[in-house]
Amino acid sequence: MAGGRGKKAGSGGPRVFDPEEAFRLLADPVQQWLDWEEQANLVGFRATTVPVEVELSAIPRDALEIHVLPGAPPEIVGRFLRGDRVLCARHPLNQDSGVAWQTTPVAERWSARFTSSRTLAMYGPESGAGLFSLKLATDHPHPDFFQPEKTKLRAEAMDAVRWAHLLERIDALLPPLEGARLIPEILVVLEQGGESGFLVRDLRFFQDGRYSLPALSLPFVGPQLARARGERFADFGREHYAIPVGRAKARLLLRYGLWFETPNPQNLLLRIDLGLRPLPEIVFRDVGDGDCATDAHEATGVPWTKLVADIRPETKNSFWAFGEAGENAIDAATLEGWYAAHDAAYFTELARALPELAPAAEGSGGGEATAQLDHWNAVLRTGRGEEAVAAYFGREMGRAGR
Repeated sequence: MAGGRGKKAGSGGPRVFDPEEAFRLLADPVQQWLDWEEQANLVGFRATTVPVEVELSAIPRDALEIHVLPGAPPEIVGRFLRGDRVLCARHPLNQDSGVAWQTTPVAERWSARFTSSRTLAMYGPESGAGLFSLKLATDHPHPDFFQPEKTKLRAEAMDAVRWAHLLERIDALLPPLEGARLIPEILVVLEQGGESGFLVRDLRFFQDGRYSLPALSLPFVGPQLARARGERFADFGREHYAIPVGRAKARLLLRYGLWFETPNPQNLLLRIDLGLRPLPEIVFRDVGDGDCATDAHEATGVPWTKLVADIRPETKNSFWAFGEAGENAIDAATLEGWYAAHDAAYFTELARALPELAPAAEGSGGGEATAQLDHWNAVLRTGRGEEAVAAYFGREMGRAGR
């Protein structure tokens, strides 16, 4: 078992994670990621580590709305698109009969593993080569969580489609993104005219030999990992989570005009190598949860030109539930320090990219987050702001040879 004392004696309950336990890794990074998703998590989200069965029905293609998105690997898309039929999955926990394909004949059954959301990791031999995940409509993302709004996927799916094409356009203009990795959808299938459907994400990079630690597992696994590295947990979380997350959010805003409605720890992952060194890259895995603060969707020839809505760092959301993890809860003083480090990294990154717009040291509220946010929301709407953004993209596109 990775980093746990085993289940409580006789309880059959979820594994207990002891901060004093030695940190251990499973040999398979994907199995380790799934174990952290299922057990190093909030008790209410913990799920069985035993594979579950996902049933798929062969639905006529003309009854569906299908979006094959940029970069979609044919070997994964081909698992679903079968000539004039499409294999459509249903979530094993769903109890809402109104969700599509709940009673249609079963064509295939695939093995899957739960994650900390309504997304299932397809890690069985039936799903073919390459790791991917399915986000499915369900009124029960977890056995004890009734969330009927989770049966409606259309709006989120169409947002994911728009973002996938926008990311492709902007990535063609700029040097490779550093410090952050997005996991956009590669396939979206919706019931024609309905709310039901599913989204497929390509997770093959999880198979690169490095480890992926879901941020929601940080209160449980983090103290062990920090001690194994000879660091205080408060310092580890600040240096390897709070600061990189703040910096990554700013880079996503600068590059795509993108900010996330709920960049919470369910949707963020840290990456670590075999030597337990955190990689300077934060993974964001729910692009459909994004919104745009700029004119990126309308701009041509450049990523974007101006701010059209307030930027939103959504600081505390990225530390959601860290203070509610029972005996593993992170104390308020540590969290306040992490909030401050996150915000400092966010605004420092904006100033690094757009130094001519950075607030003067005096009158900026001493770096206080609210004053900084007010400053950037105001200055990016000015003519001076548009000129600075144009100059920034000119430099970046020059580096990319565009």
